[in-house]
Amino acid sequence: MGAAQNNDKNKRNQHDKANAGQQKSTPGQNHKRNQNKANAARAVAAARGARNDRRNIAIGVVAVIVVAVAVIAGVIITTQQSAPPVATGADAIKVTKASSEYATTVADDGTVIAGKDTAKVKVDLYEDFTCPYCGELETASGAQMAKAMADGQLQVKYHLLNILDGNTNPAGYSLLAANAALAAAKQGKFADFHASLYAQQPKEGGPGFTNEQLISLGKRLGITAPQFSDDVTKGAYSDLVKKQVTTASAPPVNLQGTPTVRQGTTDIQALQDPQWLDKLLNA
Repeated sequence: MGAAQNNDKNKRNQHDKANAGQQKSTPGQNHKRNQNKANAARAVAAARGARNDRRNIAIGVVAVIVVAVAVIAGVIITTQQSAPPVATGADAIKVTKASSEYATTVADDGTVIAGKDTAKVKVDLYEDFTCPYCGELETASGAQMAKAMADGQLQVKYHLLNILDGNTNPAGYSLLAANAALAAAKQGKFADFHASLYAQQPKEGGPGFTNEQLISLGKRLGITAPQFSDDVTKGAYSDLVKKQVTTASAPPVNLQGTPTVRQGTTDIQALQDPQWLDKLLNA
């Protein structure tokens, strides 16, 4: 009985020693295990870092897109708010009716005679549709002149010139406009056509209106005759306009510039004196 107990005790001791031997690690094994743990930790950290990098990149991309969209939207809104409307297309010239309708005839030399022959006051007006000062004169005195012509008190002989052809881009608008105005006068629509061109006068140095736009304006003013479109397209009155320039530049006219309002041989200071027409009518 004592021997059996000793044998069991010896076996347990051997088992414990064996287990101890199995559990006990060498320094090399410990180093390898520690290295594996370190590698695993680094892998976990790297994975977390990669996820963070991807998340940061995604956030950065979204931020860039948001900023870009905001900038584009701001540019569009700013452009819409600040840019003035640009006249484009065939219907760009807005219809502007003359404040008073007056009769006109086109003379053989290409002048437009507006008002009655029995009018008390008769003047010659030299103008160019590109000339900004001509536009100022129309703004300041156009309505009063139209009424005086309609009432039979004033007759104006319009000399439509193209001396500022080079002041538009492309060049040549002065001639196109003068030719079209004469074509409109032939159809009895000079007053409205003239008023419309000055109400939306192109700026010097910029583009003028095209023949297509001038024809469209005439049609919207009620000109239905095909002759009008043909006259505008073919420049039917261009030579007369050029001859007007030649005549105005030579004696006895000796034109110095536009606009020029002349009664007989006397130049009227129409731009400098707002009362010029009243003075002529009441003289």
